[in-house]
Amino acid sequence: MMIMFMSALLAVAFLTVAERKTLGYMQRRVGPNAVGYYGMLMAIADAAKLLLKEIIIPTRADKIMLFISPMMALMSALLCWAVMPFAPGVSMTDSNYGLMLTLAISSVGVFGSLLAGWSANSKYSLLGSIRSTAQLISYETITTTIMLLCILLTGTMNLSKYVELQEGIWYILPLLPMMLMWFMGCVAECARPPFDNVEAESELVSGHMTEYSSSMFVLFFLAEYSSMLFLSTLTAMLFLGGGTGIMLGLKANMFAFTYMWMRATLPRVRYDRLMHLCWLVFLPMLFGTVLFMPTLLYFMDGMMLL
Repeated sequence: MMIMFMSALLAVAFLTVAERKTLGYMQRRVGPNAVGYYGMLMAIADAAKLLLKEIIIPTRADKIMLFISPMMALMSALLCWAVMPFAPGVSMTDSNYGLMLTLAISSVGVFGSLLAGWSANSKYSLLGSIRSTAQLISYETITTTIMLLCILLTGTMNLSKYVELQEGIWYILPLLPMMLMWFMGCVAECARPPFDNVEAESELVSGHMTEYSSSMFVLFFLAEYSSMLFLSTLTAMLFLGGGTGIMLGLKANMFAFTYMWMRATLPRVRYDRLMHLCWLVFLPMLFGTVLFMPTLLYFMDGMMLL
């Protein structure tokens, strides 16, 4: 467990360096290149800078809940890796209910942002946490529904089985509209641009993290990037046939690069339009997909026979 957690945190640290370099190349500006060889030690420098800063606690804040909230968000993001099969037989929990366990663990992360805004006893933080909770719950409905459709299609919740079932055809081909909705839901759930209305520095002063500093802010930062990396890997597992070792890493990195690409190119979506997209566009389309599920299953059987 410790090896897995440390590997995930190390991957997250260098993912931030990769994102900065990607944004630097896309926006034609200098990326991090002063700390270490080609800026490779920038992640360590950032961690040291943030950890050495003073922890400032508001006078009227609920101090216990203020400390627990970021830990809750990070543990929820890290525990999701327990069900991820990296190779045949290489996973912490090769459970037949892996997808359901993922849903249960990831749902707890919402409480981290909600309680963080409430415990700070600040109007900025409280409004930011309410906005964050509404967005995360809305788009968690989308990802959960698509995940349940995948379970209906395959008849299993075991992630290892998805690799075996996609040996003939990747599910991205017959399920392309669902995959696009899934990916947009993942972007919104991670609060990444263009759906970064959770933080929205120009509007909310960093939302529910307004009163956080030093190591407690780092925990929220790590939780966001760990969730991004996990959802990229899960997307590769559900729709691109997964894989083992390097192949799974390449597919996951492709989706992680898409997160960075969207950040560099797209402006922030207005909050009411973000909610409209979820409840009035995506959900009706998913309910229509449920009605046509028998036809989809017949199509999949025919493709497998070919």
